[in-house]
Amino acid sequence: MIKIPVRDIPAAGLEIAQSIPKEGIGLSSEEVDIRSLLDVKARLEKVDNFVIADTRIKAEFGYLCSRCLEELYTTQERSYKFDFELDSTIEYIDLGEEIRQEMILANPPKVLCSKDCKGICPECGANLNLEQCKCAP
Repeated sequence: MIKIPVRDIPAAGLEIAQSIPKEGIGLSSEEVDIRSLLDVKARLEKVDNFVIADTRIKAEFGYLCSRCLEELYTTQERSYKFDFELDSTIEYIDLGEEIRQEMILANPPKVLCSKDCKGICPECGANLNLEQCKCAP
């Protein structure tokens, strides 16, 4: 969870840096396959009746190639900008929930190991990138 008390954000702004597990923001492996801690850096500023949060997330993501089903791993850095409207009842800003939602939405539905991936044979299941299929044409 990345909850920041609004009263702790000074006029000059607040910098935060944390490394948290994906579960710390309520993210499951079924939603996004993250293989490392999330490195979260954010700058929060109060502007009028808003808190603006410029956020950067760095993590190792895992994917399955949509054609050959090989596992892929890549370290990615993603940037998000959030704004939270303030009123007298708001005590905390929850960056964790906002990050969770953005990471789910930004997760690609289909990933390829390479643009010329040959996939797998529908008959024998051979990875055509690694071996020649022995099935009859």
